[in-house]
Amino acid sequence: MRKRTSEYAMGILMQAIMFCSALLCQACSSGKQEPIIPEETVKINKVLILGNSITFHGSKPDIGWTGNYGMAASSESHDYVHLLEGKIKTHNASAQFSIGNIAATFERVFWQADTSHFTTYRDFKPDLIILRIGENITDSLAVEKSLDKHVESLISYLKQNSSPRVCLVGSFWPNANINRIFEELCVKNKWDYVSLDGLYQNRQVNTAINNFANAGVGMHPSDQGMKEISERIWAKIQYLFLI
Repeated sequence: MRKRTSEYAMGILMQAIMFCSALLCQACSSGKQEPIIPEETVKINKVLILGNSITFHGSKPDIGWTGNYGMAASSESHDYVHLLEGKIKTHNASAQFSIGNIAATFERVFWQADTSHFTTYRDFKPDLIILRIGENITDSLAVEKSLDKHVESLISYLKQNSSPRVCLVGSFWPNANINRIFEELCVKNKWDYVSLDGLYQNRQVNTAINNFANAGVGMHPSDQGMKEISERIWAKIQYLFLI
């Protein structure tokens, strides 16, 4: 008799525990505590892409370039910026873009750059910053002039009016120090890093050397090179849009 009573009491206790657990779960889902949304799920509506002539170059007929888009691409739709825009708009049709060539205002003079040149980009209030530079920086100078500190300063300035995610893209031309600096910055600041290693080595395919008489223009990415750049960037940042 005592055994049956004990078993009965234990059953009542277990039911009580289960009931209390159910009440606790209901309280947790009642809206009293908002769920924590991981940073990577914040919707990306404004994308800022800053670079050099690979990103955008105006017409310059004296060197054989008549486009107004990423240098050496056969058309605007074939440069990496517009290819990337297409991928992003597949997931966010209303995404806005701001594109800038900062070769003269930052890349070539990064150690003494004047931030007043970047006010428009800051005031765009980007949700994502993609910085795609390196070819106009002497690799040894990147170390000598502390490129890392100046890139951090640039990003800090651009982030004054928003809290964007950041993606640094390595050099298309071989620049080991620059790529190392970018990668280390990304680890330090929890940014995304995209390597372009190997693309320039296959110059017959990934550069436009066979399409332009001017060697400077021809050293830029061909349509295939632009496609490779866009795909590598997208592979790294697509998680931001798959929500």
